[in-house]
Amino acid sequence: MTKLFAYISIFFLAGFLIGCSQVLETIDLDINSEDPSLQEEFNVVEKTLTIREAKAQKSYPYLRTILKNGRGENAQPIAEELALKSEFPKNDEPQDYILGIGDTLAFSRLIENNRSNDQTDNQWPVVSKASIYKLGIGDTLALTLIKTTKSSQQLTASSEEQNGIITTQQTDETINSTGRIGADGSVLLLEVGRLEATGKSLNELRSEVRNILIRNGVSPRFQLEIAEFKSQKAYLTVNTKSTVVNLNDQITTLKDILTSANVGFQPGVITRIRLNRNGKEFSILLRDLYSDKAANINVQSGDHIFIEDSSANIKTTTSIIDSEGFLVFENVGKVKAAGRTLDELKNEIENLIQLVPDSQNAFQIQITNFASQKALLTPHGKPGVLIPITNTPAKLSEVLTQNGLSIDANNITKISLQRDGRTYEFSLDDLLAPGRPDIYIQPEDHISAQVLPYKENKVFILGGVSPQIFKINPANRETLADVLFTSGGPLSASSAKRSEVYLLRGNNPVVAYHLDAQSPTRLIVADAMELRPNDILYVAEQPIISFNRALATIVPLRILLRDIQDENIP
Repeated sequence: MTKLFAYISIFFLAGFLIGCSQVLETIDLDINSEDPSLQEEFNVVEKTLTIREAKAQKSYPYLRTILKNGRGENAQPIAEELALKSEFPKNDEPQDYILGIGDTLAFSRLIENNRSNDQTDNQWPVVSKASIYKLGIGDTLALTLIKTTKSSQQLTASSEEQNGIITTQQTDETINSTGRIGADGSVLLLEVGRLEATGKSLNELRSEVRNILIRNGVSPRFQLEIAEFKSQKAYLTVNTKSTVVNLNDQITTLKDILTSANVGFQPGVITRIRLNRNGKEFSILLRDLYSDKAANINVQSGDHIFIEDSSANIKTTTSIIDSEGFLVFENVGKVKAAGRTLDELKNEIENLIQLVPDSQNAFQIQITNFASQKALLTPHGKPGVLIPITNTPAKLSEVLTQNGLSIDANNITKISLQRDGRTYEFSLDDLLAPGRPDIYIQPEDHISAQVLPYKENKVFILGGVSPQIFKINPANRETLADVLFTSGGPLSASSAKRSEVYLLRGNNPVVAYHLDAQSPTRLIVADAMELRPNDILYVAEQPIISFNRALATIVPLRILLRDIQDENIP
């Protein structure tokens, strides 16, 4: 009965185990067995890790990966070497600013009233003897004549006398007469008549009057003077104001006229005197005129005296280039400006400008508002910025730094420049590198900046420990010793076989650097061996651990079978 029960128990146990196997069995994927593809096998070469080999491996490239943002396939990791590759525009020299619609220009002109320095002045006229005033048209003469008249008077006789007495009495009469020399050169005076006066001196005219009075039986007691001096005149122009100076029979010098016109020295101002006389021009500085050696000439009729200060005025007008590309300036007119450089416009204005006599005719034209040309800058993670183009070349490096871009060791800043239908890409590091030729921003440039972060660097740990990932940093340059003795690292596990430590690097072939970590002195070799991204650290497992794991699986079943055979199952 007992054996029967044992057999029945074995039967049910076998069925139970078969049922469990059905439950624990994984679902298989039916794959076409005719698929010729095979899992790739790598050739692994073992190499003993020594101090010499560890130091040599320091020159092994530290390959890093960059995370590139974008849409679709553009978002992908790329090699650091590819991200650092730079292509710059060729022959990027500063270009002259091209005027366009909307630009505002200012036209400044120097208005001066002094003679240019390259003109030679004639010799100052010598002092001439004072000449006698000659009467002319417009002068007014005044004649005062004392005329004697006789009168007879009969006295009444007394009673004793029969005859009357007749007496004669003389009376003096003063006659005043004035006359203006007319256009025919004559003047009409009372008791004298018409006289030809033009071109005669006053003494000559007095003699004629005396003769006429004697001839007419009139006592030549008279006085003839010039009441108004109107025929001889000079002209005085002080900068922009002109006056007429009437000359008389007195000597009038140039200093007299300047003093009466309040012309004097002014600090910081150079005053020049110009004299036009009989078709000739003379010039002298005011300070030279008042010197002791200068000749003080007499002013003659018809002289024109100019007083010119060296102070000058700058007149400025502005104009905006209209939709047709033209601008308008005073004394210049309408000029085509759009599509031209500033120098070309200056040459055009120089040909059109109306020259001012005795002036340098200096002018200046400059741009006061730049509105026609711009470039677009799109910094990483920031709104776009319009960069105005001016006649001062703007360096791309300066514009980028002014907008907050800088070199970051943890990222790569990639600059993209779209110009003339082409796209140039380069890193900010290369752009700011010493000795790098400057790149100048041009109109219609589209500049974008993208910050590309580095992918995290890591080392894989496999073998007699739980699979792990150990992060490394290129700045720290972690070594094999750092990963072996990190908290929870490979050597901290009791299952690790210290004599079988392998660092796998490279491909085709894969080099497995073998380190026997049983001896403490060999840890010096581990500290000299730098890690590289994607290295694989493999630590073998102790053999007893594998046997114990298998035994732990088999023993429970053997105990169950033993108990069944010994009929120890309660």
